[in-house]
Amino acid sequence: MLAALDLHQDDAALPKRVSHHSINQHLRGPMQLATVLLWFYAAPGVADIGQCERLRQATPANPTQVDQLRALGHCAMPERPGEAVVYYQAAESLGDSGSRLPLAYALEASGDSYGAQPIWKHLADSEWTDNARLTAARSAFNANDPYQAEKYWNQAPHVTADDWALGAAIARRQSQIDAAMNYQREALKRQPRPDHYYAASVTAAQNDDLRQSTAWLAEAVRLAPDQPRYRADYGMRLSGSQEEATRARSIAHLERATHDFPEDYRLGETLAWRYAEVGNSAAARKELRRVLDVEQDLVDGDDQFGSLQARKYRQRRDHEALSRRDRITLASTWSPGGVSTNDNLRDERQNRRATSQNVQLAMWDHALGEEPSRNGSTFSVYGRVLFGGTGRNDYAQSMGTGVGLRYKPFGTANLNLYSELYHQRQIDDARYGGLSLGQLISPSKAGDNYGDLRGHAASSNDLLLRATASFLDQGKWRNDWRADEDDWDERFLYLDGAWWTRAGDHQWLSRYQRGHTWKLPSTSPQTLMPYGFLELSSQDPSNDWRQDLRTGLGLRWQWWFDDDRYNAYRGSLKVRAEYQQALGGNLYEHTNGVLLGAELTF
Repeated sequence: MLAALDLHQDDAALPKRVSHHSINQHLRGPMQLATVLLWFYAAPGVADIGQCERLRQATPANPTQVDQLRALGHCAMPERPGEAVVYYQAAESLGDSGSRLPLAYALEASGDSYGAQPIWKHLADSEWTDNARLTAARSAFNANDPYQAEKYWNQAPHVTADDWALGAAIARRQSQIDAAMNYQREALKRQPRPDHYYAASVTAAQNDDLRQSTAWLAEAVRLAPDQPRYRADYGMRLSGSQEEATRARSIAHLERATHDFPEDYRLGETLAWRYAEVGNSAAARKELRRVLDVEQDLVDGDDQFGSLQARKYRQRRDHEALSRRDRITLASTWSPGGVSTNDNLRDERQNRRATSQNVQLAMWDHALGEEPSRNGSTFSVYGRVLFGGTGRNDYAQSMGTGVGLRYKPFGTANLNLYSELYHQRQIDDARYGGLSLGQLISPSKAGDNYGDLRGHAASSNDLLLRATASFLDQGKWRNDWRADEDDWDERFLYLDGAWWTRAGDHQWLSRYQRGHTWKLPSTSPQTLMPYGFLELSSQDPSNDWRQDLRTGLGLRWQWWFDDDRYNAYRGSLKVRAEYQQALGGNLYEHTNGVLLGAELTF
């Protein structure tokens, strides 16, 4: 065993292989040889007075005497505890019971706390000292045996701050938080060191006393400003504050922490969120790209917070949301009952009849400002064109165009406020000759219909004020691709209110929908979701309020596309079919039927 050490350690850390020839070569007379022999046989005492190097030179390459092994073990401590373990184990194998306690110390110092446990548990009463009990307590704690550690600790006197800090750590491991807090205060009273403040902050956090925990953590940072772990934890603590100003203060600490721990994605993500919160979207995107670059070549990056795949997708989604400036939406809907526009051009609107309809929409939204998103808030200009027709086969009898402004005031709530100049044209029933779906792609037919919309249609202008909001659709309920899940739940509560200020008409729509989504077995990201819904609509043409309540079941297919290294999918295509069953109301006269819809967003 001893000879094998030469293969793994530096020669300076091992017993020298000294032959009788080499000893005699360095000795000049009988008196010097006798002196070496005196050192050799009085090895323990020699080690104590610092003659370790001369002892190694005089000791055989493979020492076999207990005194030699014990002395060499003593000389190896504390700089080379692993080497000391080998010597003490060799001495113990020769029957030396006096090496057991030094061996326990050496095992603990070398990091083998588990190996030291049998020795501590079988020490004779006469071998115990105060230092031995405290060392045994720390060893049992490191070996994940807090109950035995508490037993050793209670049997020892507690004099120094480190003694009380050890007791606090043991109590904390056993969830005895009140006792741990008291012990931490005793440690701080005796020696207010940075490491004691840091440990105390951990204990206070477990005691749900975040105010005290943050104060102690701040003191640890003040006393040890160059300790990177303290700075990183302090930055994360400030970042989680309820106060916006405090969260902003965390940025400086997190910036230094990401340089100290560039591989820690949680620091990078948190810094990006704080950048975004103060409106520095460019810095947020840059930090997200840095984190994604770090994670690019990781193989096993899963942790207690989730999988590597889900984490990278979340970061790419955040980057895409901060980068998105333009969005185009193309949609078409065929429904069993309703009206295509606000219908304010018809005569006697209060006597209208419900009928099936189709609506086509093209919309472009462009975010304004130097950055498209400021802490999730956006201000954009948009334009849209709507075509509507009755039934399933006649298209573009009416046309609405609008140019407006959209404001999303909150980053944490999906609320949108619209102000739009809306222009509507509708061909009279007597002049409308019909336009089928196939004729839409015929330039001559589509041109004739557009000519009718321009020259033979009633028109009106209005100022449309509108507000939309969706709730219950965040977190695990969101409509987004999941990198590490095969199926998931989705839901939303959608609210939409509109007011045509000139015509005086109002419209309201509320819809709650919930479904379960499954991934499809394909190489591209596709899902299928069956769902159910409950929908309430209300309109007041000519101050004649009408309502409709309906429910139904549907099936939605969705495909995501257009992603890259730093951005999650920018676009998606949705196709849905649902059966609607009227429950009450007079708006659509209990019309039932099948709704078909398609929506392309990119």
